[in-house]
Amino acid sequence: MNNEKNSKTLPSLFLQCFLMSMVTFGGGSTIIALLQKNFVEKLKWINESEMLELVALAQSSLGATSVNTTMLVGYKLFGLSGAVVCATASILPPLVVITIITPFYEIICSSQIAANALNGVRACAAALVTSVSLSLAISLCKNKDYFSIAIWICVMLAAIVFVGKVYGSKIDLVALVIFVVSFILIFRFKFNPVTIIFVSAIMGIVVYPLIK
Repeated sequence: MNNEKNSKTLPSLFLQCFLMSMVTFGGGSTIIALLQKNFVEKLKWINESEMLELVALAQSSLGATSVNTTMLVGYKLFGLSGAVVCATASILPPLVVITIITPFYEIICSSQIAANALNGVRACAAALVTSVSLSLAISLCKNKDYFSIAIWICVMLAAIVFVGKVYGSKIDLVALVIFVVSFILIFRFKFNPVTIIFVSAIMGIVVYPLIK
C-alpha cells in the first residue's frame, strides 16, 4: 500500500504540484519547505542534495521560483513530460484564484479581514522556511556534504534578501507569536505545514482585531 502511494506517476506528480501551488504563500522561498516535506521526506522521490541543486538552479533562472523549481523536479523525474505536467499544475491554482477574485479586487484590497489573514500566513510561511532550512543544515552537516552546504548557504541568503524586501518593518508582535508557534509545531512536533498555514490565517483574522 505504501509503495503504491509513493509510486512515481505523472498523475501523482500533477496532484502533488497542484496541492503545493495552492498553499505556496510568501513567495518562491516557501516552495523549498514544501519540496522538503513532500518530495524528500514523504515521497522520497529526490534527496536533499538534489533538491538544493534544483532550487539553486531555479532561483538563477528567469520567472517565478516556485514554477521553475517544480518544473525542474518534473524534468528530473519524467523528462519533458514531467516538466510540462509540473508547470501546468503549478500555474493552474493561482490562475483560477486570480480569475475568480479579479471582479472583487477592490473589495479584497480594502478588506481588513483579508489583510489580517495574509499577515498570519506570511508569518507562518517564514516559520516554514526557517524550520526546513534548519533541518537541512543539520542533515547536511551530519553527512559532511560540503558542496550542498555551500548551495544551501547561497539559497538561504537569497531567501533572506527576498523576505527582507517583502516584509520589511511589517513584522509585529502578533506575527512574531505566530512565527514562533508555527516554527515549534512544524520543526519540533512535525505538524502538517498546510494545516498550520490555514490555522495561522485564522489566527490573524481573530487576533489582530483584538489588539486594536
